[in-house]
Amino acid sequence: MNAKKLPTYEELSKPLTIFSYKWFKWGLVRIVLNTIGRLSKGIRIGFKYGFDSGTMLDYVYENNPQGWLFFGKLIDREYLNGPGWAGIRQRKIHLKQILNEAIQGNRRNSKDTIIMDVASGPGRYLIETMQEYRKSGIKVICRDMDETGLNLGRQLCSRLGIEGIKYEKADAFSLETLKNTEPVPNIIIVSGLYELFTNDDIVKKSMDNISAVLKPGDYFIFTNQPYHPQLELIARTLPNRLHEFWVMRLRSDNEVKSWATALGFKHVRSLLDGYGIFSVHLFQKI
Repeated sequence: MNAKKLPTYEELSKPLTIFSYKWFKWGLVRIVLNTIGRLSKGIRIGFKYGFDSGTMLDYVYENNPQGWLFFGKLIDREYLNGPGWAGIRQRKIHLKQILNEAIQGNRRNSKDTIIMDVASGPGRYLIETMQEYRKSGIKVICRDMDETGLNLGRQLCSRLGIEGIKYEKADAFSLETLKNTEPVPNIIIVSGLYELFTNDDIVKKSMDNISAVLKPGDYFIFTNQPYHPQLELIARTLPNRLHEFWVMRLRSDNEVKSWATALGFKHVRSLLDGYGIFSVHLFQKI
């Protein structure tokens, strides 16, 4: 599946030599995406908010091809059917499965469930989960630094009549903010966030902060990206939320799982999509 050797983060971070084959190749792709590609609503969203943004993610989850004219809709369909976005949608399914396992674990131990996603965006997968657990007493806290995503989540909850979810603007990496969360969560989720940061120390520190907040028996759920078949295409052509080239650092599942284990978590379960791109991990505090 991922036998082909992919370029490293360090290699992709280096500018291409001017007038080299790849300089021409990826430059041409950027021109096409910035012209014809903008007929696609998804590609327009990516250029406006960043292809790694919560707004982009929510559009991918919705999976409803839109665009200018018939041709624009066709482009959007191809865009949304790409392996990365198909993997993202499978990741959402896996997140809900893993989360349900944690909720059932709390129930077996007669514990109320309080869930927090530290960088949720609109939190569509959490809204869908709450639709399945109506009148269950479960409470959900969706946090993010992006007000656009938070407002979209509030609107979705209002339209669907979902109660029990509150949206807060907060820094996912602040230990003080985590410690001051009310009500205190016993399931903390980091979904799609660690993949956006190329510095391993930032990820390890976040895990450490979460370990300091959770109590024995509480759950920690996080996602990882060990592989991506379009790694170079993305790095050379697509802007991220900071309007820089979106250069990703892949991490093996064994590596990130070892970080969590070293911080006092035991591994419960992991799920990986059929493309081998996105994994979801369930850990429990010892």
